[in-house]
Amino acid sequence: MKTKDEVLGVFLKWKTMIENQTGKKIKRLRTDNGGEYRSDPFFDVCQEYGIVRHFTVRDTPQQNGVAERMNRTLLEKVRCMLSNAGLGKQFWAEAVTYAGHLVNRLPSSALKRKTPMEVWSGKPATDYDSLHVFGSTAYYHVKESKLDPRAKKALFMGITYGVKEFRLWYLDTKKMICSRDVTFDESAIY
Repeated sequence: MKTKDEVLGVFLKWKTMIENQTGKKIKRLRTDNGGEYRSDPFFDVCQEYGIVRHFTVRDTPQQNGVAERMNRTLLEKVRCMLSNAGLGKQFWAEAVTYAGHLVNRLPSSALKRKTPMEVWSGKPATDYDSLHVFGSTAYYHVKESKLDPRAKKALFMGITYGVKEFRLWYLDTKKMICSRDVTFDESAIY
């Protein structure tokens, strides 16, 4: 169990980030009835900052319909992405991260054809050059010796958050690498 000071530290970082990015104050917080949200330290911190708490009833996902629907949407996208790429369940975390990235950058009819990122930040999200087919073949460029190949084959797994790099699964070593200098062959799937 975390102490009130630990909870306060995490909460203040979270609260500051949201308020800085939106320019709006947090007034209400809806969560499930999980112990991490009902703990005294978390409750005390919310009360200290005047945040009204709203809890949903246990085992009633319909009370938090929007979030539950998004979970289902992401799961459906992940299932399709893994199936299309011919990859196993061990890549689910990469697939769900990239699915979330796509959902936030593609227009939504619920938002009048705006992207969630545009609504959140107020700036249009128009950088579609970084969007590629999950699991497609990618060649990242290397500079080793004069006679070695100039590129190595990998699979595209997504985009590194906060940095303009691509996440790639290097088949030979079975390790994740990040590279900015990549050529894609989206017609070829592993």
